[in-house]
Amino acid sequence: MHFQSPPHEHVKIVHCVYGSIFDVVLDLRKESPSYGQAITFDLNAENGRSVYIPKGLAHGFCVTSESAILLYKVSSHYSPQNDMGIHWSSINVPWPTQRPIVSGRDSEFQSIQTFVSPF
Repeated sequence: MHFQSPPHEHVKIVHCVYGSIFDVVLDLRKESPSYGQAITFDLNAENGRSVYIPKGLAHGFCVTSESAILLYKVSSHYSPQNDMGIHWSSINVPWPTQRPIVSGRDSEFQSIQTFVSPF
């Protein structure tokens, strides 16, 4: 579950142009009634849906087809020092697999239970 912390947080729009994904958005805004909760979407080339992700929310996905191509539009530049994440398995989401292929970077993210939100 990826996001950028302040002051380089961003709004994001995600669109799947090829294949299909199980898309997840996680609320990290500590004053929000839905803090720590996630919502899921099925995005694919056929349904043409996009997801708008406001500042203070994390985003992650699982490819559910053989391969997929996503388009991202973000409101700020990439900032390596503000690039953060939450471990995918620490949130209450019915992922379509229990054995995903996860990058080394993503597998090192902290759990939602130990996370202190900057939002």
